[in-house]
Amino acid sequence: MLSCFLAASLCLPSFGQAVDNKAAVAPDDNSRPHELAGFLLRQNRSAIEAVLGKPFAEETRPSGTVASGYRLPGFKQNYLVAFYVQDKKSEMYGKIEELELTGTEPSGFTGLFGLALGDSAQKVEALLGKPDEIRHEDDVNVDLWDYKHHNYSLEFAPDRKLYSIQVVDQPGETPPGAAGHLDALRFARAIQAGDIETIMKMASGELECSSSDVFGIQSGSARQILSDRKSNISFCLERAAQAVISLEPEMKGADDEIRIWERHSPGAVTKFPASSPLKEIVFVQEAGAWRVYEVTFR
Repeated sequence: MLSCFLAASLCLPSFGQAVDNKAAVAPDDNSRPHELAGFLLRQNRSAIEAVLGKPFAEETRPSGTVASGYRLPGFKQNYLVAFYVQDKKSEMYGKIEELELTGTEPSGFTGLFGLALGDSAQKVEALLGKPDEIRHEDDVNVDLWDYKHHNYSLEFAPDRKLYSIQVVDQPGETPPGAAGHLDALRFARAIQAGDIETIMKMASGELECSSSDVFGIQSGSARQILSDRKSNISFCLERAAQAVISLEPEMKGADDEIRIWERHSPGAVTKFPASSPLKEIVFVQEAGAWRVYEVTFR
């Protein structure tokens, strides 16, 4: 974790009181969060900077990844760090492979199971269970909680308040089973119901919907764009949802296949019958889970 790597002054103030967050939801064994502060892993730099502006500090890690820190509107101490892949040979070039949210102020919603910065260690442990390892980091005087079988880790201040959250893409971790038409139906139902929590869980940070034009989520916060029923991609996805749901209850004519790319991990695709205006929904392996990557019309 990077806590305070950007500015030591961010670590000095006393810690605020935890907020009461009634939206906290315990993860199941297959939970692989990929959202922080409304942004998703694998979104582009342009998405973050459209909302947060230019970084106030940057550093390059030994791996070549660039860590960029952004101040969050409405907070004096909290900041978001995005880690961008710089290897031009990588399928992840220019994408976010890690997100870290850090700060001393109670944050409200973070995107991690309904937790907030400032929540008590007791509350976090009750929700997530005991970490696999706890180790003290002397340089920033925090305790790191490492959940080795998940893609997130946490840091706690000396007063045992949640101080930092990190979520990491894990492209080598294969999700259980394979995605298919039942996942497409679940996504479609979430779109029609305006169920933003399910949409955010299932959407790739590279999500695109292609109709007469191609619409994506690289112009800002993924949560904000996908919550806006009037955004271009929401209109496109709503049309797709109608096409999927029209095939209920048997989803007759939908065909699930494996999708192989030259540079990407194997994916999955649900192809729709010729009578449908919808051509296919493509799923990718992202942060250890299947996510909706592309929705395409004929």
